[in-house]
Amino acid sequence: MPTDTATAVVETLAAHGVDLVYCVPGESFLPITDALSDHRQIELIVCRHEGGAALMAAAHARARGAPGVCMVSRGPGAMNAAIGLHVAHHDAEPVVFLIGQAPTHRLGRMALQEMNYAKTFSDTAKLVIEVYRAEQVSESLARAFHVARAGTPGPVVVVLPEDVLYATAEVPLAAPRPLAQPAMSAADTQAVLGMVEQAERPVVIAGGRVRTKRSLADLTAFAQRFRIPVVTAHRRLHTFDSRHPLAGGRLSNRAPAPLMELLRRSDLLIVLGERLGPSVSQGYTFPRAPKADQAMIHVWPDAAELGRVWQADLAIACDPDAFLQPLLASTPTPAGDARESWIRSLHERHRTLMTWQEASADDGVVFGRVTRAIDGHLKSDAAVTYDAGNFTSWVNRFINLSQDNMSIGATVGAMGAGVPSGVAAGLAARGRQVVVFVGDGGVMMTGNELATAIQYGIPLKIFIANNAAFGTIRMHQAKSFPGRVTPSTTLTNPDFARWGQAFGALGLRIENDSDVEKTVAQAMAYDGAVVVDVRTSLEYIAATARLQDLEG
Repeated sequence: MPTDTATAVVETLAAHGVDLVYCVPGESFLPITDALSDHRQIELIVCRHEGGAALMAAAHARARGAPGVCMVSRGPGAMNAAIGLHVAHHDAEPVVFLIGQAPTHRLGRMALQEMNYAKTFSDTAKLVIEVYRAEQVSESLARAFHVARAGTPGPVVVVLPEDVLYATAEVPLAAPRPLAQPAMSAADTQAVLGMVEQAERPVVIAGGRVRTKRSLADLTAFAQRFRIPVVTAHRRLHTFDSRHPLAGGRLSNRAPAPLMELLRRSDLLIVLGERLGPSVSQGYTFPRAPKADQAMIHVWPDAAELGRVWQADLAIACDPDAFLQPLLASTPTPAGDARESWIRSLHERHRTLMTWQEASADDGVVFGRVTRAIDGHLKSDAAVTYDAGNFTSWVNRFINLSQDNMSIGATVGAMGAGVPSGVAAGLAARGRQVVVFVGDGGVMMTGNELATAIQYGIPLKIFIANNAAFGTIRMHQAKSFPGRVTPSTTLTNPDFARWGQAFGALGLRIENDSDVEKTVAQAMAYDGAVVVDVRTSLEYIAATARLQDLEG
C-alpha cells in the first residue's frame, strides 16, 4: 500500500540499525523530522551548526564502528556541513549525509538554495545519490549505507528534493546489503610468516581499521606471540595499550625526533588497517614514498587503495581481523636476542618520552603539566577527543590509553572537531567519561555544541589550551619568518570559564602551576559538564619545541 516517503526514509534508517541522527532542522526535510517524532528507535540530536552536526556524525562512526547519519538542509546547510564530509573522507569514516533539495519542478531555475551536489561534493563524497522518484528512496538509502561501508569507508550524500519527501508511493523497504569480506590467501599467510621470521627489527603500525573488539584483542595476541612492537598511528592512540611492554610509541604528526631516529632503523613495517598519509608517514618519509626504506606489508580492505601511493612488498586487501586470525593459528619461530633487544630499546624510548620532565614558563602554564594531571584521573574506558593544534602534542606525549579507551580526532587536521566529537562520543556510549582537549582557536569555531551536550545530558570535561594565539600557525611563522610576528595569529578571547557557565557548565580556570592538580581533580570529579580555561604558555608552543628555539 502507498507509504509516505518520509516514513519510508525513517523505516529504512531503522532497518540499518540507526538510533541517532545528527541534524540542524530545515524546512526542506520537515516530513522526515515529523516522521521521526513517531519513531521511538531513532533519537534526533539537534545541533547548533551544521558543521558541528557533520563532525558529530563522523565521530559517531569512529566511536561505534557503524555509519553515522547527518541530516542538513539544502544550500547553506549543506555547505556548512562540508567540513564533516572532508573529515569523513580523509579519515575513512562511513557517514550518510541526507541533504535537502529544492522541489524538482523548480530545479534549473536557480531555485531558493538550489545546488548541484554531485558537482560540489565530487571530490569528497564516495557517491552522491539524487532521489527523484519516491518509490526509490529506500533502495537509494540502502545503497548509500552499503557504499559508505564498502572498501575504503567514507561519506555518501543522499539528495532528497522537498516535493519527493511530501509524496506517497509504493516504497519497498530495502534491507541492509551484506558486505563482501575479503580474506588473506594461504600464500599471503606464508609470505607474511616468512617476512616476520627474517626480520630482526619489525614494527606494526596500528591504524584506524583496528577497531573491533576482536581485532584489538588479536593485535595484542599477535604482538605477544610473534614478539613485534606496536606503534599507534596518528590520532589512533587507543589501538594498543601505551603501557604494554610491546608498546613502541606513537606516530603522531611531527613525532619526537628521538623516537623517529629509532623507528627508522626498523627492517619490516606491517602497516595494519592504516591507509597512511602525510601525518602518519612524517611527510611521506616513514615509510618513505613511494618505496619504503624497509620491507613493507600493507593491509587495507580496499585493493584500489593499495599501491596508490606506496609500493609495498606485500599488499593484502582485507580487514585487520582477516589478516590476524590465520597468523594466530600459526606457530612462530622463537624470537632471538636481536629481536628482544629491539623491543626493549623501542619501548624504553617510548616510555622515556611519555615521562613528564618538569617545566615551567613565565607566560602561562606548560600544557604538558595539565595533560599529565588529567592522565591520573582517566577512567579505564574513558573517551578522549581532541581538536587540531600544537597543544595535541602534549596529549600524544602524556595521556596513557588502552584498548578499552577511545581516542577521536580528525586525522586531516580540521579545526573545530574537538567539542562535537566529544558530544558524539558521549551520545554513542552514554555514561562514558569523555574528556575534550581543544585550543582557544578551535573552541570558538564549534564550541557552541556545548549547548547540545547540555541539552542531552553529556557531562563533557573540556580543557581549553588558551594561549591567545593560533598556535600552530604561530609556530610555522616562527620557523619561516623568525622575529616577525604578524597580527594574524593573535587572538582576543572571552573568559572561557564564564563562557562555559553561560551554557550551564561548571566553569573553572587554571592560571598558574599551583592550580593544576586541584583544578583538574575538581573538574574530573564533577557530576556534569565542565569547561576549564587553561592559561597556557605560548613560549612552550609544543611538546617538542619552544618559540625561542625555533626563532634562533
